[in-house]
Amino acid sequence: MIVEATPEDIDELFPLWLELMHHHQSHHKVFRCKPNHEKPLKAELLNRIRERNTQVLVFEKQGEWVGMIICILRQGVNGFELNRKGYIAETVIKKAYRNQGIGKALFDAALKWLQDKGADHVELQVSVNNPDALRFWESQGFTPVTQHMVKVLK
Repeated sequence: MIVEATPEDIDELFPLWLELMHHHQSHHKVFRCKPNHEKPLKAELLNRIRERNTQVLVFEKQGEWVGMIICILRQGVNGFELNRKGYIAETVIKKAYRNQGIGKALFDAALKWLQDKGADHVELQVSVNNPDALRFWESQGFTPVTQHMVKVLK
């Protein structure tokens, strides 16, 4: 079952989101959390839940939250043909529940929400060091358009 998360759900939702943050730590320094990171990260997630034109969807299985997707509608520049961007900000499925169709179900729900809001395309970013995620998103019809690059400054 897919449910919409609310600010009141923050304590139940945060461990799932934190699992995603911890999973990416080894991918690149840009994903690494500082010591004592829980309070500011929890505040960031709460801000996202409250944001206008943002939807946090959660997959619930037997009373447990096992997956989450955050989708956002952003207005682009009217001079472009595609200017109502749907954006998938984060997606996580608990390891024990992967490859059961939960990611697809969450994406389908996010896609419907974005289309209902008027999105004309959907974008996302995937760590190049996460081959499972790359395969999943490619199987959903996503193709590379640009390459996001990072240079860490001292």
